[in-house]
Amino acid sequence: MSDTDVVYRERPGKLRLWFGVPWAAWAVLMIWSFWDHWARTGEVDVGAFLVLGPLFFAVFSIPGLVSYSKRRYHTITLTSRTLRVGRDALPVEGITLDPPDSGRPPRLVGGASGVPMGMREVILGGPGGERYLVATLDPEAFLAALGRVIPPASQG
Repeated sequence: MSDTDVVYRERPGKLRLWFGVPWAAWAVLMIWSFWDHWARTGEVDVGAFLVLGPLFFAVFSIPGLVSYSKRRYHTITLTSRTLRVGRDALPVEGITLDPPDSGRPPRLVGGASGVPMGMREVILGGPGGERYLVATLDPEAFLAALGRVIPPASQG
């Protein structure tokens, strides 16, 4: 197996859904509100459009930005040599499935500040007593794939 052979991949976040639906709702809301105002008064308030349009657009973008953050910081790509989670890359040869009880809290890999809703935690061991926390959508499939690529002596 070469380093380019992907053993496991997980890409959380549904960008099309969480950007597309709110932006479509934003467009419908803006068209309806300005059409309604024009129908009642006979004029279009450009100032309100220039202020409320971007404001509501920013609010309606929040679900998509959360989804993008999950994809950016929690995408898992496992090859025979490397476990990449978000911005972090760990060599597979130093990972163990049985983390040591060092008393230290595990380090969340990927670059995020926490485990998002809908994802579960997996704690792995590393060299020198390190402990790593990985957020995953499917812990069983992730651990099974990791068990296929780490050396048998490191599995516990």
